[in-house]
Amino acid sequence: MKSKLIADAGSSKVEWALISTDGSVETSFISNGINAVIDDYKSVMDKLNDVAIHFGRNADIGEIHYYGAGCASSETCDKIKNALSEYWKNADITAQSDLLGAVRALLAKNKGIACILGTGSNSCLFNGSEIIAHTPSLGYVLGDEGSGAALGKKLLCAIFKRQLPDNVIDIFTRQYGLDLPEILHKTYRSASPSRFLASFAPFLKENIEIPAIRSIVFDEFELFIKRNVAGYDPTMSLPVSFVGSIAFHFESILNEVLEKNGFKTGCIARTPLKGLVEYHSAKNVI
Repeated sequence: MKSKLIADAGSSKVEWALISTDGSVETSFISNGINAVIDDYKSVMDKLNDVAIHFGRNADIGEIHYYGAGCASSETCDKIKNALSEYWKNADITAQSDLLGAVRALLAKNKGIACILGTGSNSCLFNGSEIIAHTPSLGYVLGDEGSGAALGKKLLCAIFKRQLPDNVIDIFTRQYGLDLPEILHKTYRSASPSRFLASFAPFLKENIEIPAIRSIVFDEFELFIKRNVAGYDPTMSLPVSFVGSIAFHFESILNEVLEKNGFKTGCIARTPLKGLVEYHSAKNVI
């Protein structure tokens, strides 16, 4: 049997793991982020070049399983598959959504609700074999409740509309040194506004003991549950599992929100890579 290459691809970074024939991880690597919608073919190829150098273009890789941001249509998936095949021509390549990656990492073949809470957010209902319901995320402008981008947006609004205590606003101003014109420029004119907004999540984490800060996180998580989870049928009997840095770093508040709204927590993982390695190492995986 040949090795398997697994990729968990986000807009900020891509985590790679090469699995040997016995299911162990031979080597891992982190490369620049790829978004199948935003990045054109040349950009994808350029970003994969470092990956090819690390693992070797002549490596005996039999399968590549790529789960990525933006892989929501046959067109975007084909873009990734074609780029990967330029480097590993003999590999059997699949490119699928990051949401399916979350499902397989968190639930394997068990029923449940799988959610992403990272820079963006997403969720779906899984029956053990396929995704049977999916509430669209709508992106950071119209949706992405509970995400790093949504939290950053709420924080900035509270800062500049002076809805937070003066001492909190002073801490923020000293820490970031950003004035309103800079904030507006980076939010509306930068290449990755959602990533910029999500960059303020650490401030929320560092100051989570301040009641007003905690309320921002709690209320945003509750909005995510009500808009993206509560509509699945059935829900109360199924565990709700999460993957993503926001879910991981604010786990205690997330658990509290779930309990308040009558849901039970499944598992919470910072990244899906470990779960994906286990999933694709299992003998019953086709």
